[in-house]
Amino acid sequence: MLNQDADLNKQPFHNQIPKPIALIDETISLENDMLLGWAPKLDYSKLLTLNFNNQLNDQIMSEALQNNQLVYVGFRPQDNHQMHKQYSTTSSYPFKKSKAIQNKPQYPFLGMNPTFNSKIQFNSIFESGNLDLVTQVSEFEYNLYMRVDGNTQGHTSWYNFELNGMKKGEKIQLNICNFTKSHSLYERGMKPYIWRSTNQEWLQGGENVQYRTSQNNNNCLSFCIICNQDNELIKIAYCVPYTYSQLLEYCDNLQKNCNHVKCSILCESLGGVQLPMFTFSKYKNKNKKCIIIQARIHPGESNGSWVMQGVMDYLSSQSAIKILEKCIIKVIPMMNPDGVILGNYRTGLAGKDLNRKFKQTDGILFPTVQAMKKLVKDQYKKFGNNLIAFIDLHGHSIKKNVFLYGPEYALWNYNYYKCRILPKLLSQKTEMFRFYSSIFRISQSKKSTARGVFADLYDIVNCFTIETSNGNYYTQTQTFEFNTKNWLKMGWIIGETLIDMIDTQNEMDQIYNSKNEDLKRSNRFTKNNSILNKKSITDPCQISFQNTKFQKLIEQLKMDADKMNQSCSEGNSDSFDDGDEIEEDTNENKSEEINKSKSIQSKPLLSILYQTQKSKLESKCSPTYQKPLLQQTIMLSIEHNQNKVYQPYQSAAQRMILKKMASRSQSKKLNQVNNYLTNCINQKQFATIEYLDNSLNVNQTMEQNPHSLIPRPSTTQLEVMEDEKFTPFQGLNTSLYSGFKRHTRLRSNLTAQKQKQLREIKRNNQTKSPPQITTNVRNTIMNNTQTNFEAMKLKLKMRLQQEPTKLSESYNTTRPSVPPSFYSVRRNMIKRPKI
Repeated sequence: MLNQDADLNKQPFHNQIPKPIALIDETISLENDMLLGWAPKLDYSKLLTLNFNNQLNDQIMSEALQNNQLVYVGFRPQDNHQMHKQYSTTSSYPFKKSKAIQNKPQYPFLGMNPTFNSKIQFNSIFESGNLDLVTQVSEFEYNLYMRVDGNTQGHTSWYNFELNGMKKGEKIQLNICNFTKSHSLYERGMKPYIWRSTNQEWLQGGENVQYRTSQNNNNCLSFCIICNQDNELIKIAYCVPYTYSQLLEYCDNLQKNCNHVKCSILCESLGGVQLPMFTFSKYKNKNKKCIIIQARIHPGESNGSWVMQGVMDYLSSQSAIKILEKCIIKVIPMMNPDGVILGNYRTGLAGKDLNRKFKQTDGILFPTVQAMKKLVKDQYKKFGNNLIAFIDLHGHSIKKNVFLYGPEYALWNYNYYKCRILPKLLSQKTEMFRFYSSIFRISQSKKSTARGVFADLYDIVNCFTIETSNGNYYTQTQTFEFNTKNWLKMGWIIGETLIDMIDTQNEMDQIYNSKNEDLKRSNRFTKNNSILNKKSITDPCQISFQNTKFQKLIEQLKMDADKMNQSCSEGNSDSFDDGDEIEEDTNENKSEEINKSKSIQSKPLLSILYQTQKSKLESKCSPTYQKPLLQQTIMLSIEHNQNKVYQPYQSAAQRMILKKMASRSQSKKLNQVNNYLTNCINQKQFATIEYLDNSLNVNQTMEQNPHSLIPRPSTTQLEVMEDEKFTPFQGLNTSLYSGFKRHTRLRSNLTAQKQKQLREIKRNNQTKSPPQITTNVRNTIMNNTQTNFEAMKLKLKMRLQQEPTKLSESYNTTRPSVPPSFYSVRRNMIKRPKI
């Protein structure tokens, strides 16, 4: 170390360094740092600030503190170093400990309230715990509030805490008050998972379990707990916890007891912990296939980790030697360890859903996602089409049983049947898996997920998301509760079924390829190639697998298509219906939603209704549908009035009524509209169609009061798209409908000014002299005319037939005014006598 009193003029290098600034403490100098460089004790590149923005919890905390009802305040780490410093000491996972920054003390205290005398002690300051607040309602009732995910404002579904201090036989009621999901399996028999020190097994329990809407517009889970023994330790969780420390402990035992597994590090997470990766392989073979399995990208879906442990149990056993001779299986058991440690439900430390970031290339905020993308890309380069499967293990909180999401193929495509082999085999092996709950579709909101991106980039047929229910599964006779034994068993069955899937698909590939080659050879020597091609397009697999052992399987999968469409839809997905994805995609799809809402508001009512009238016009004209249809019309008028978009046919009195209704709330609007419609229908002020069974009644109603069926349209209501044609229902007079069709010509010529322009163009064309045609050109034209005349005639005829139904291009930019003669012509055409 250099002396502070040394003469700096002796060395010319030192003359270039400015003198250090004089500090209060003269014994401190920056000279050494300026000469030798400065190395911070803390790696700031791995320091991530954590915020928990929840106004509801903060308001509850301040009110309960004033009323002396605040019992417990949970842990809100201010950064990832504070989080790991707290959790790694009580858990067993490794972390690079360093001198952390001094954090501000948490307001008003941490843990139990020292000034509040409470017999029951709450605690969630441990790995995967997330209890934020506890307030006392009465002596035996408590309100609990979960902590939101880090750097978000929501995703409150996961809860994990413990309590003790109760006496034997004592009963308390717990209300978890800030659920964000509108629907849950708690409404269908699921109960919280409870662990007791007297039993030491996670089972569903609790009495009087209710899931209802609370006063703060959130959903509340209420249940009662009875103590079985004095000072019994009770742990309560949303699902059976599976922590990062528990995974590392299992991995250590796996390496010691298994010879055909190799452990490596995939990457380091954003929070600074390592992601273990396991490669299961046996013997070296050039034609080996590859399977990649991942789990726990959503921290709150801990049942996915239990299923993954069951898969790894099978792969590490001697029963998996057969599949490991044919395949290399790479397993990443926990994709989001940061969220698991913190106690998040859906996101990582960056506050984003990692399963919606596979289209992005941000390696700083989403290092685990980019590492998985690199892994799949490298394996595809190495194995090519032998990368046969990618499986993502998840948990589900709305639907029962185990099911999967897969890619979408057309019915005549061979891959349609090939990707359904695994779920079909799983449903045959266990009743926990329900084939008809599976969905083979990648919707717009799922295209950025792991299965959506990898199926698109690498065309992996077996690209699945296996969803395991959080609560129950049912058979043909009864319903059972899920527990850790069931999840481990399900994982073992998935591992067993993989070898069956590989063998089945290999045999099917051989048959299909050989039959296709024979079919192509036969097509070369036949004259009716088009007919054979049509047959092969409509059903190639029945031709290929006819008279084989897979014939019944192909026929059964084809018959199952209708049952699966009726069974469920992807709207019931855990990431769409429950609101988990809504907040995540709000900012990304904000512009699309605004444009969509604008297009719906500006679109005329007739065009909106005609889209559904094509197939269900009769049902819409029935008396049962009149009231909601009129209600929709009035509510749309209120919205137009609220946006100051007045229709030309509205009177001043109607505008005043709409203006008053627009200023009221949505519920008051609906009530007033319903009362208005019931009065009008009871007084028979509307002359609408009452019966459609009798065609004469329809025609008489139209002739007597045509405006009741076809009201006077406005300018915007005349803008009908090409696919929104008015379809007449059965029994309507053909002359009236033909008269209606004639008016479509006004869509192309609505303004007198445009008609004048067309006349002037015609006159100019007539005055011009025709071009001179040489004899050679004339001969070629005459020769071509004879051959092409019939085709031109057919084209012109089809064009004339389609012309009245097409929408003019001018409607996309401007809205021309309607000539006053339109309504008079229209009335005359409608009132024209029957033919």
